[in-house]
Amino acid sequence: MLRRLGLLLGLALGGCASMQLAWDYDAQSAFPVLHSYDWLPAPEVQPDASPVHNDLLDARIRNAVDTQLQKKGFRRDTGSPDFLVAYHVALDERLSVTYLNELYGYGPGWGNPRYLRSYGRPGREATVSEYQVGTLVLDVVLAQDRRLIWRGSASAEVYPDLSPEAREKRIRTAVEKILAPFPP
Repeated sequence: MLRRLGLLLGLALGGCASMQLAWDYDAQSAFPVLHSYDWLPAPEVQPDASPVHNDLLDARIRNAVDTQLQKKGFRRDTGSPDFLVAYHVALDERLSVTYLNELYGYGPGWGNPRYLRSYGRPGREATVSEYQVGTLVLDVVLAQDRRLIWRGSASAEVYPDLSPEAREKRIRTAVEKILAPFPP
């Protein structure tokens, strides 16, 4: 019984670690003519802004994006790039509710009827936990008219107690997965 509970708990926690990915693009854009990129200037961030925006996170994201785009054959050109890259980060609070009942999913009519007479009707217990989900969005816009032509995003649970090395690895992984289908 403990073995089953451990397995279920492992599957539940493993499911939280997954990353949700999404992409969208303008099918009319001529992606094969794109060869160089630069970063779109970042908007002004207020000093009292959310802790999501900080110089450490900015450097990690930019380094990961630069590395992935260069692996794909794009070169950074600050003079006259073909496209510009921007990123956005969001942090959302979520709730997780887990219900446990005494019969592990088997309702009345299953098992020994004496059990129900001895202990009454099965009860339910709910466990509520709060967690954060971070979302990284990468935008690709044409340099000439600043028109959005491609967007990719990744969302996953945030673990605030990670080491700096683990945070960097998670960002590299997210950026790699986001940019995997770029260009379409």
